[in-house]
Amino acid sequence: MSNFEQIQAIATPIEIQLRWSDQDINGHINNVNILMLVEEARIQATQQWTQTTPGVDGTRRVTRALNTDFNREVHYGKETIVWVWIVRVGQTSFVFGQLLEQDGVPCVYAEATMVRLDADTGKPKPHDEAYRRLLETHVGPAYDPKA
Repeated sequence: MSNFEQIQAIATPIEIQLRWSDQDINGHINNVNILMLVEEARIQATQQWTQTTPGVDGTRRVTRALNTDFNREVHYGKETIVWVWIVRVGQTSFVFGQLLEQDGVPCVYAEATMVRLDADTGKPKPHDEAYRRLLETHVGPAYDPKA
């Protein structure tokens, strides 16, 4: 068992289209391409939540860390959904939780730590109250495959 159902109750589902070229010689989606897919899901979720696009018209941010657990192979030709939510909110950072699933089964769990930056100085910028509240509306637990 896992806490996948609990995550589905809070997370935003983003359907991702796989490309034939995302596969590698082993016949599954290449791990590097999976990181690009979860990045795309982060951007789409942010657009839904804020009606802005990071780096274009939204809050400036950078990825500080990316941790990924590859639990099952991901295959071309199957419906692929990445569930996106917030695991933690810090003073200048927050952590996206992202769970890629196929056929209702979690395959990949990624956490991406994002740091907000001041556009003028390039230094970490504390969340304003409105942005913190927005992030907190999407907070849920980290994925636990054994819960």
